[in-house]
Amino acid sequence: MFVVKLKVRFIKGVRGFTATELLVVTALLSSIPATSYIGVKNKALQIQCASNLRQIGLAVKMFIMSEGKYPNALFYPKEPLKDPRSIVVLLRPYGVNENVFICPTAPPVLRNKGLTYLWNDELSGKPPSRIRNPSKVWMMVDITAVDKRVSSHLGGYNILYADGHVSWSSTPPPLKPSK
Repeated sequence: MFVVKLKVRFIKGVRGFTATELLVVTALLSSIPATSYIGVKNKALQIQCASNLRQIGLAVKMFIMSEGKYPNALFYPKEPLKDPRSIVVLLRPYGVNENVFICPTAPPVLRNKGLTYLWNDELSGKPPSRIRNPSKVWMMVDITAVDKRVSSHLGGYNILYADGHVSWSSTPPPLKPSK
C-alpha cells in the first residue's frame, strides 16, 4: 500500500496543494480497477444486509422471550408497514428500526414497500421447542430468493435461521408460503 504525505502550503494565508501532489493522488486513485471497487462495495452491502437480519433475529428472540412463541407473521403482507400480521409491525414494540427490514441491494420498488425480506410463516405462532434443528430452519431471507434467476448478493442470498445465526448461501431456502 502506498502512503502519500501531502504538505499543506500557506501562500498569503491560502491553504493548498501543489499540482504535482494532486497529480500523484489522482494517478493512484485512477489506478484502482473499477471491478475491485464494485466488488468491495457489493461485499459491504452484503455485510450490511446480514447485519440487518441479525438485528431482526435479536428482536425475534425478544419477542419469543415475551410471548413464548415466534411472531404470527405472514410470508409477505400486502402492506408491510400497516398489516397487523407483518413482521415489521409485530416487532415495532421491540425497538427495531424499520430500516433494518430493507436490504440495501433491493430494487427501489421493493424498498419503497418497507420490507424486502420474506418470513417463514411455517414458524408463525409456534413455540421454539416445536422447531426441530433450528440451525437449519430458515426464518427470513432476501425477497429476491423467490426468483432463482435473481440474487441480491454476489450470486447468493443472506438467510436468517431460527437459531438466530445468519449465513450466505448460493441457493435459496425452500420457499413454501402457507397462504
